[in-house]
Amino acid sequence: MKKRKKKRHSKFNNSKKIILIIILGFLLLLAIWFIISNQSPSTGKSVQQIDVVPLNPEQKQKVIDVLSSSEFVNDIPKNSPISIRFFSFSGEQRIWNDGFLIGEGEPVIYLILHSKYISELNENNLCEIIKKANENRDLGFYSEYSKARLLLKYSGMLKYRKCFGF
Repeated sequence: MKKRKKKRHSKFNNSKKIILIIILGFLLLLAIWFIISNQSPSTGKSVQQIDVVPLNPEQKQKVIDVLSSSEFVNDIPKNSPISIRFFSFSGEQRIWNDGFLIGEGEPVIYLILHSKYISELNENNLCEIIKKANENRDLGFYSEYSKARLLLKYSGMLKYRKCFGF
């Protein structure tokens, strides 16, 4: 009988050890999670501030006048706005200038255009300026929408497809 008691006693000690190991493992995982969650995220890369230099008042007014009166802009669906942002360069660094939203809500299309074209803009040549900037690689285009979805949203603007080179 004594042997049976010892076996039971050793089984009882083993289950205590297992429970203790599980609890310690849980506490270790909890401590690791706490350390990780309180650290600030890091990309491992240096972060640089982006300079934004506003357009001068004459440039702003010219862009507003052209965008307000352009046939191209008037055909943009109101619920599918386009953002136009200007940029310039200082040496090799891109400097962001003002941006304009054509329509209301969250932009569907983002265009970026070198600010050197502002001086050439008038009410009748926005399409030609965009085409010229595209040919000179001074135009950027971005959208999260697929080409098919953009075609459906902007089907009324197909007459301007040559502005963008397609």
